[in-house]
Amino acid sequence: MSESPAPEIRWLTAQDLANMWQISPGTIANWRLSNKGPEFKRIGGLVRYHPEAVQAWEDAQASK
Repeated sequence: MSESPAPEIRWLTAQDLANMWQISPGTIANWRLSNKGPEFKRIGGLVRYHPEAVQAWEDAQASK
């Protein structure tokens, strides 16, 4: 029996987050620069957010 491959993770862009949360991409950038938003990675020079990091940040905000 062969194992099925792990599902591909779709990293999110700042625009994806802005659309999800109905805020401006500039707000996402400001949060990133002031270390207030979800954890991000630079992949090939592009800023990306892992969906699990976004979910963890949302959960932390809901419990404040």
